Amino acid sequence: MASLSFFIPALGKEPESIEDKIQLAEELKATDFNRFNELLKQVEDSSVNLTAEQHEQFRFLDAYRLAYSGSQTQAVANLTELVKVAKSEKVQFKSLSVLLNILIISRDYSEVFQYLEQYDQMQKNITDKDLRQHALGILALVFNQTSQFDIGYFYANKLSSDAVDGKYACFGMQFKLESLHRLKKYDEFDQEFDAGVATCEAAKQPIYSKIIQSYRVERLLEVDPNQAISLLNSLYQDVEQTSYNVLITLYKTLYSIAYLRNEQLDVAKEYGLSATKNIKEDDINYAILLLYSTLYEIEKANGNFEKALTYHEVLVSKQKAYDDEKAAGLLAYNIAKANVEVKNQRIALLDKDNELLSLQKDLYEKEARQNRLLVLILGAILLLATVLAYRGLTGRSRFKKIAEYDQLTGISNRYHFNNQAKIALDYCETNAKPVALILFDLDYFKDINDTHGHAVGDWALRAVVKTCRNFMRNNDVFGRIGGEEFAVVLPGCQTDKAVLLAEICRDAIAGIDTTESGKHFSLSASFGVSGSDNSGYQLKQLLADADSAMYSAKAAGRNQVATFSE
Repeated sequence: MASLSFFIPALGKEPESIEDKIQLAEELKATDFNRFNELLKQVEDSSVNLTAEQHEQFRFLDAYRLAYSGSQTQAVANLTELVKVAKSEKVQFKSLSVLLNILIISRDYSEVFQYLEQYDQMQKNITDKDLRQHALGILALVFNQTSQFDIGYFYANKLSSDAVDGKYACFGMQFKLESLHRLKKYDEFDQEFDAGVATCEAAKQPIYSKIIQSYRVERLLEVDPNQAISLLNSLYQDVEQTSYNVLITLYKTLYSIAYLRNEQLDVAKEYGLSATKNIKEDDINYAILLLYSTLYEIEKANGNFEKALTYHEVLVSKQKAYDDEKAAGLLAYNIAKANVEVKNQRIALLDKDNELLSLQKDLYEKEARQNRLLVLILGAILLLATVLAYRGLTGRSRFKKIAEYDQLTGISNRYHFNNQAKIALDYCETNAKPVALILFDLDYFKDINDTHGHAVGDWALRAVVKTCRNFMRNNDVFGRIGGEEFAVVLPGCQTDKAVLLAEICRDAIAGIDTTESGKHFSLSASFGVSGSDNSGYQLKQLLADADSAMYSAKAAGRNQVATFSE
């Protein structure tokens, strides 16, 4: 896929001022890199005269230069800092766009999804149409490449509808038709196909036009290989003229599949072998998987099983790498989505707290107005009663807290946890709601106490509880049921959601900075998860099954999450 770029036609006159040089460099960075480099050097020589805004623009262009020149690591570091500190929203947004481009090319989806929510929110406020269309293209590309085609379609459709520039309309149509093709929405695909090809041809984007038409060829292979060959013949000369190896590989592979379906094995093999010349050893994409699958089928049909096995081994290796990449992207998306949901829940809770405070304030004001005449007479009596009541309440509260809560971590002790858990379990059973239980304990905790002392061990327990509470709801029952053993009852939660929460907590515990304790050591925990679907609604059984799963996690090497199954 050709990457998107910020392209603006070059100015006609030589720039004189620093501002004009920065502007021309911005316009030439995607079309004339040598001239862009010269202008950037001139601006750097005058750096002492730059305003704060011009300095930010220069830092962005310099990071772009590093990325274009192959210094990706330094470019990523500079762009990441600019995203955090830039005062100009436009510079911040452009920096984030280039950063995402680099991360997408390197397939670092865990980093991509860390920034994606921020990027999506920023693009809604960007008034520059070119930047906003670029952003929609980035969003559509990310979700299509991680197989989230329904979300990719949403952004692609928005891009193709909003685009005023021909190339962005083309990008939007290509992403949209890819989404419809992969989602097998063929009626909608057929309605948009001609418009997509026409849009890309008008925008002089032959690569995107031929990618769109490859989807039509793929469908014809299933129903009429001869018609597919005819369509390939009409397109292939233009494909070769693009010199784009990924596209050429795809079309030769489609030829090979078509002739294989027609049982013309020699011709099919010739196209397949020709396609292998265009790829590098570490290349992995959809076209390459199709290619090696086809070569395997050809050699198997020829009876050349040794060669077929060789192709099959290459296919399995590349398929695994491809699937791992997709799985990493999907996991990164789900973690980012979970983080957004947690943040939204916190915001909702804060809104409710504010609403309650506002209602309480109104109530107090009304009571104050109604009782103003009585305050002078009853003031002394009320003060005395308040003092006595306060002492009684605080005393009862203190003793209640001692009896029910763990003094070190502040969460429920074993006795209080059992009582609250049974209440939650009875409610879920009565109302036919699911419930899950997470049990975990810290790995090698005795070694921490023995090596660094009990004070450091106590610090570690408090740090783990503080970290995990960030991811829990108000109605979750969280308790310390042993020295370094903890349990969480999750009312209304399916087992698979509890496994996701356990994974988030496990990862967060492993990331705790222990140097704040005055010592340096590693923290990790092993998790066991059980649910009412397998273990029922009795606390004893849920704990026993989660305990069995937790010891399975320990036996598998610790710092893992295991789920109980019958």
